[in-house]
Amino acid sequence: MGSIKSRIIVMTFALLFALGTVVVGAAIIAFYHDKELLVSSNDTSIAAFKWQINTEISALEKNVQDLALLGEVYYKRGKPQKVGEFFTAQILHNYPNSMGNGIYFLPYKINKNQKISCIHAVWTETRDVDMLYSCVDGTFNYFEQNWYKEITTDLQNQKRTSWAKPYKSTQLGILMTTVGSGIYDGDELVGLATVDWELDTILNSILRIKPTPNSFVLFADKVNDYIIATTEPGVDNTTIMGKPLGTMKWYSDDLREGRTFDYQGVKYIPYIKRLNNGMFLIVNVPLLELFDNAVHHLIVLLSVLLISTLVIVFVLYKILKSNINQPIDTLTDIAEQISQGDLDQDIYLEEPSELAKLAASFNKMKADMKTHLTELAKVSAEKERIESDLAIAKTIQESALPKDFPKNEHFELVASMTPAREIGGDFYDFFPVDENHVGLVMADVCGKGITAALYMMSAKTAIKNMLQAGYDLKNAVSKANDSLCNNDVPLMFVTAFIGVLDLRSGEVEFVNAGHCPPLLQSQNEYRYLVVKRNTVLGVQAGYDFQLEKLSLQENDRLFLYTDGVTEAQTKENEFFGEDRLLKILNQKEMSLPKTLEQVYQKIQKFSSGVAQSDDITMMVVEFYHKK
Repeated sequence: MGSIKSRIIVMTFALLFALGTVVVGAAIIAFYHDKELLVSSNDTSIAAFKWQINTEISALEKNVQDLALLGEVYYKRGKPQKVGEFFTAQILHNYPNSMGNGIYFLPYKINKNQKISCIHAVWTETRDVDMLYSCVDGTFNYFEQNWYKEITTDLQNQKRTSWAKPYKSTQLGILMTTVGSGIYDGDELVGLATVDWELDTILNSILRIKPTPNSFVLFADKVNDYIIATTEPGVDNTTIMGKPLGTMKWYSDDLREGRTFDYQGVKYIPYIKRLNNGMFLIVNVPLLELFDNAVHHLIVLLSVLLISTLVIVFVLYKILKSNINQPIDTLTDIAEQISQGDLDQDIYLEEPSELAKLAASFNKMKADMKTHLTELAKVSAEKERIESDLAIAKTIQESALPKDFPKNEHFELVASMTPAREIGGDFYDFFPVDENHVGLVMADVCGKGITAALYMMSAKTAIKNMLQAGYDLKNAVSKANDSLCNNDVPLMFVTAFIGVLDLRSGEVEFVNAGHCPPLLQSQNEYRYLVVKRNTVLGVQAGYDFQLEKLSLQENDRLFLYTDGVTEAQTKENEFFGEDRLLKILNQKEMSLPKTLEQVYQKIQKFSSGVAQSDDITMMVVEFYHKK
């Protein structure tokens, strides 16, 4: 059995070994947790950038499809005008997000005696016409352009859209690509609509991605096996552009995201993000640089835990020294199990009291450590995901709202949107329908976060495109509703007030799709309008929306808002309400900006001490003079 002194020494070292194993195990778990957080954090940042690019790509594809539909309308109506007369700069201007767009017909499809027929516009950054030309005179033989050949070949196979290989524009001297959509007569391709996308701007943002000092990026067209640019040290972009992907010595078709590879003596982890148009982005990060922080945290944690362990062992040694008889064998058995990584094994001792307390503390320490490690991983991952979602949703929402408010001799318009922390889907919009009509939209998407923000973009685009495409208000709302129903996004819908102001008469045609009732100020007094609510958008395809009208006289105002205004609450759960809103608006005559400021200040004072739970969105329009 050995001496009492030797037994104390043996048991002390056994406990030291067991606790040391726990310390090392905890440190390793924390190290791998830090590694996962670093990998996930970089992935989230790069994925957010991918979201932004894909949103722009989707908008470009939507624009070119809408432009192609307009081309089919022109063709099926029997080509009533020359191409350059029908497709005016104003028509082409209605398709944003591009540096240029156009219509190109196949040989002799417009006139059997005329081979070439097209119209094309190039835009400045402020959406002014930089270049507008019609090629009916034969000065531009687009049939010989590579982008035309590539897109036409794809569209002959009834593809919805086709992207051309990136190319350097000889006219503009910039790197760009073109997306096309077919104009069909039945199953026959008779022409195509195109939208040009400038790559230089997005390329500058991509090439600035640098998670660590020695990371490098590859941006390429995977479908066409075409290198666009890279930041790999020692590689000249002027010579590598246009080369196949195999030119990059480290690249292979077996490359997978998160699977490390060795290149020039350095181990890299690749982040691969594929875009919706066939391009992709690879960010290669040196593994050692990425995990520098994790190694530092491991060293700190080991030091802290080692000191803690030594303190605990010292206390245990003192207790064992004064209580050497019965509990030693029990503690030895438990120590062996802990040394094997079993954190679920508890110590049960009743006597002596000192060891019983130590056993209870030891059990609690193991349970707390196990719980802490589990909860830390869950909380960190969830917090990071939520913050990333909120940042992306806020960016999407802010970028979608127009900021320049019109004020002229005919009317003035001001709007505001104050988002809640958990971003909702409120939005407003105003835009010219034609030279005599202005579209007005106030809407609220059900839900919060990225899903609501993306659904908001779809709703906003659908409503605007349908009105600017020439449909009357009722049909435009119906088609926008059908488009949202076809999006197949479960449990999502949008309430909306959609109106068109006639600047010649002051008449407003509108459809209220389940939205808050608007207020009309006439003869210096506001009142709520009793409107037909209809159903909300995005729920029932084919719904017959009821059209209504109101008339604005000189200096009449129309006030639109979302339920974030009337449903603001106090700590006692009292609502701000419609009556309070009406009373504030009727207190005294104010300018349009002052009106919105006054309402918002009253809401803030009313809800003092309560976090804003919903977006607060308002718009006020004042009609001045008829055209």
